Amino acid sequence: MRKTFCGLLFACTTLVTAQAAEPPGNDLSGFGPNPQLYPKDSRPFGKSIYGWADRSIQWLYAQPDASNPLFDSTGAFCASGQDGPVWNLAPTAMPMMMAGDVARSCTVPHGKALLLMVGFVSDTFPCPDPNFGPKPGQSLYDFLVADAKTYPMMGNMQVTLDGRPIRAVNDYLYTSENLFSLKGDPSLQSTLDPCITTGWQPVVNYGYYLMFRPLRPGQHTLVSRMTDMTGMTRSLTYFLTVQ
Repeated sequence: MRKTFCGLLFACTTLVTAQAAEPPGNDLSGFGPNPQLYPKDSRPFGKSIYGWADRSIQWLYAQPDASNPLFDSTGAFCASGQDGPVWNLAPTAMPMMMAGDVARSCTVPHGKALLLMVGFVSDTFPCPDPNFGPKPGQSLYDFLVADAKTYPMMGNMQVTLDGRPIRAVNDYLYTSENLFSLKGDPSLQSTLDPCITTGWQPVVNYGYYLMFRPLRPGQHTLVSRMTDMTGMTRSLTYFLTVQ
């Protein structure tokens, strides 16, 4: 069963807001090679970035096709379904073998961390294909992780925030630590994932995620750019207003 790879370049408990404890995104002292980001193995707001990445998939799948940020060319749906201390920045659905640029304008509340979903494979189960399932003795988690890793991933990735580059974007690759559940909107069956059912279903997430520290109020520009294996270059620009 082949699904859509959702990424920058392909079509693809109560949370306590601890804003005062989180360094702003442009306080650049003492935070490693990418001070704009939370370290990969950190736990911002009490949850691992692996956990926030999985939560972003739940968020994206819950948004109807007509207002899903994945298919938004302007940023009009940037705030759809957003809650909690982390603000999700969706990638853009763009057909494979096609160059192009998308720009979105988005207003973000002050104090929110930003999770850029650079590109991901969300592998849901079950699927209509009766052959899509674990082999004897194989766990569902191991099967879905192995299947997710068969999809083509990113080539050369470049990300900048206000002109400052993020180093080694390829290092920020995450795989769900366990199965988790989502409930996808049925309108996404033809545009995002044909395996969406009408209820909750298990899934694993495999992809690139960058979690930016909360930004200072004002205007910011976040640019993601990739050249794929065929030489096609595509970019996504977020013009962010933090207020």
